[in-house]
Amino acid sequence: MAIKYIPFFYTLIFSMILVSVVPKAEIRRLSIYGIIFGAIFDVILVTIANITGSFTYINYEPFGLMGIHFLAPISWAIFFILYFYFLPDKRYYIYLYIISGIFYSIMFCQMITKLGVLKLSHGIIDSIIPFVFWFPLATWGYFRLRERFEN
Repeated sequence: MAIKYIPFFYTLIFSMILVSVVPKAEIRRLSIYGIIFGAIFDVILVTIANITGSFTYINYEPFGLMGIHFLAPISWAIFFILYFYFLPDKRYYIYLYIISGIFYSIMFCQMITKLGVLKLSHGIIDSIIPFVFWFPLATWGYFRLRERFEN
């Protein structure tokens, strides 16, 4: 299988999990949060990474533009819909959940690096730093927006 098709498969897998696990009404409700904290954050993060030279997508051929793979923001939006759907209510569990999300994302980042989809300039550090900031900020932002617009 060509490396350029790997993102299609993980986007497809995330999509299948989303549709099979999350009710349609919840997908609709959580989509805006997935777009904001998944897709938009990813585009911002990848743009900053491209400018600073921290990491870059490789082997995406016609499926990207200016260093951004077209499927990555879609995958992150789907991931964050799932993430927010399963987000626990109790504060203690929320902290553990955030840490779990960070570790999962680091492992995923390392996997797609080893598969040849992503190139990290500074090794594992480039896959740790973004997620350590991204997940707490996304979780905090989700609670703030949900509190403001859903109540």
